[in-house]
Amino acid sequence: MGRLAATLILTLGFAATVVAGDGLAPASGDLRQPDNPNVGIDDKVGQQVPLDLTFADETGKDVTIGECIGGKPTILVLAYYRCPMNCTDVLNGLVDAMRAMPADVSVGGAFNVVTVSFDPKEAYNIAHEKKRVYLADYGRPGAEEGWHFLTGKVGTTVRQKDEAIHQLTDAVGFKFVYDKVFKEYDHPTGVIVLTPAGKIARYFYGQKYDGEYRVPGGTTTLRLTLIEASDGKMGSLLERLILRCYRFDHLERKYSLNIMLAVRVGGAVTILLLVAGVSYFVVRDRRRQAVGTGGVPGGDSQTTGGPAGHPAEGVT
Repeated sequence: MGRLAATLILTLGFAATVVAGDGLAPASGDLRQPDNPNVGIDDKVGQQVPLDLTFADETGKDVTIGECIGGKPTILVLAYYRCPMNCTDVLNGLVDAMRAMPADVSVGGAFNVVTVSFDPKEAYNIAHEKKRVYLADYGRPGAEEGWHFLTGKVGTTVRQKDEAIHQLTDAVGFKFVYDKVFKEYDHPTGVIVLTPAGKIARYFYGQKYDGEYRVPGGTTTLRLTLIEASDGKMGSLLERLILRCYRFDHLERKYSLNIMLAVRVGGAVTILLLVAGVSYFVVRDRRRQAVGTGGVPGGDSQTTGGPAGHPAEGVT
């Protein structure tokens, strides 16, 4: 009986371990559907973001989306500040990409960043702490003026805050749901680049925004998009020329060589080289002919007479 009881206890313990995993809670993938149709991003490139939507900044002051954009290319980050994983990874990836840019392309100077919490229950004091942490991590002066951390407007109900949040998220196609089991939000990851007028220029999915293509100075895929969104008002001449040779691949989410443009440029360069080569040989042949005729192209090297065919003076 003792051996039988011990065997039963071990068997039940093993079964409990298999079911419960670590004995604390089931793995997140067991209950949550990874392909939730209500979670994702609908591409709305070219659409206008509502600039008059009012939120609270990290000090509790009312501010509109338009005021945060401030007439500059802007990176919009939709996150919630108590997110245990994805939102933090997105913000960390953004900081890494922005630190890779040269000093003259910084937050608050060349462009702005607007981080908006889509949790209507979060207050501005949480946003204040998040801003403090990420400004220290970014480590560039002036960023405090251009990086805004927003929450629902102070003095409004949770429902009113939620309505304002959904006006913004619907405008940019950002779809998320609240997971009642885990008491967390199920949401996509990425950032959105806006033009100075508040129109959607580009989406970047995932948590890393450094592209494979680089030029001296730390240019990244994200920076090229900011330059493109600024309509040539920021970036060096070299980078503006690069944008003419590269196009954004929406499938790969990066810039790739514009094949058709490269073929056209290559054809034009070939024609110019051919013209230059032909011109060189023509000029060279004419010079040889001039040397062969005594320095006067087309002249008679034996003519020594004076005017009107008379002998030159001093010749008898």
